[in-house]
Amino acid sequence: MMRPSVLIIGGGPAGLTTALRLSARGYAVTLLEQGGELGGRLIRSAADAIPPVFLGCHRASLSLLKTLGTARHVRFSKGINLEFLLRGDRTDRLHRPWAPAPFHALLSLATFRGLPFQDRWRALMLLERTWEGDPALPPDLESRTADEWLADRGQSEAARALVWSPLSRFLLGDDLTVVSAAMLITTLARCFLSARRNSGIAIPAHGMRHLLLEPARAQLLRSGATIRLGTAVNQIRFDAQRVSGVDLQTGGTLAAEWYVAALPHRSLYRLLPEGALARYSYFQQLTGLTDSPALTVHLWLDRPLPGPRLLLLPGKTYHWMVSRPDGGPTLVSLVATGKVDVLDRPDRELLEVALHEVRAAFPALSSARTQEYRIVREPHAFLSVKPGTAALRPLQQSPFLNLCLAGDWTDTGLPATLESAILSGERCADAIHMKMEEGR
Repeated sequence: MMRPSVLIIGGGPAGLTTALRLSARGYAVTLLEQGGELGGRLIRSAADAIPPVFLGCHRASLSLLKTLGTARHVRFSKGINLEFLLRGDRTDRLHRPWAPAPFHALLSLATFRGLPFQDRWRALMLLERTWEGDPALPPDLESRTADEWLADRGQSEAARALVWSPLSRFLLGDDLTVVSAAMLITTLARCFLSARRNSGIAIPAHGMRHLLLEPARAQLLRSGATIRLGTAVNQIRFDAQRVSGVDLQTGGTLAAEWYVAALPHRSLYRLLPEGALARYSYFQQLTGLTDSPALTVHLWLDRPLPGPRLLLLPGKTYHWMVSRPDGGPTLVSLVATGKVDVLDRPDRELLEVALHEVRAAFPALSSARTQEYRIVREPHAFLSVKPGTAALRPLQQSPFLNLCLAGDWTDTGLPATLESAILSGERCADAIHMKMEEGR
């Protein structure tokens, strides 16, 4: 009996997840990646585009790493907390007390010294009412910015700048004035108001190439999957209600029974014929999606730090930073999100600012020297979850029976993160397998 064939376009985390799940179920998988290595936007300039940080609520990501045998490198520690570098370079932590949800989050906020008492009290009332649903959240949250909603709920300008905006940058990739109130509330509730373990933080010593990309490639090859690097698609061909094949830029056409487009929305739109774009609003609405940029500076410093740390940086050039040991030197990664102007700054200026902010956060590194550095500019790092975006994100099942879409930008109910990409790949694989079972 012939194995059902699947052609997956795109070797990022969404495409890899789909390929792994389907190959494990006996499908004949062919994975096309136009770049010279797997990973998509995860890897840039021989470094992680964004430093890997896992939260306990990242269930799909952790499950995938467990399947690949690398979950042991992702260790959650009660010693790792969200830290805020506040005025005067003073660091305050959001501790995670031992209490059931949501009381752990309420106690954490109640003891957080980074906010004046009045702001803390209002924030506590906000979180408690959000968790209890009394009063019910208004139905227009997807059409309002998070900044506007928080201001209406009595959060002062200082509270929004010092706490809520840094959280928004870290969790959603953009400022409060940009993201929708609905996405911020949903994400905060998922991470901090549900099970206590969901707010746990893990900062692995290894990057995504070691954690995900290399073991995924090895497992796919062991299962008999075909991986074609340096293979770009020119157009997806449609015949009536099905995809009939994909044309390669080097010439020739590949065909399969099932297809998964695991590409950024901008790249996918260029591969669709005019007939499909004109006929289906499902594809037309992709033009309404926009992206937010990110810039990451990785610094390898010659001084050790005792353990990994995660700091949010209100009012700074960079919005958050991660430190972790890297086999001797300390690797500190600084990330700026949603700021287009930062991408155009020269490397020397970016390095000077990065070193200044590292030394302010970690006095132990005040005399550290830079052994190596990487600067990663990504103009299209995240899907912008601005108001109205939720209605534009497509479901994984397309109007064509044998075509699914995978990617962090598809409709997962999550911000466009690694977790969203992996979850979309799971859903594509499950949808294809369910249709195969129904057809038997």
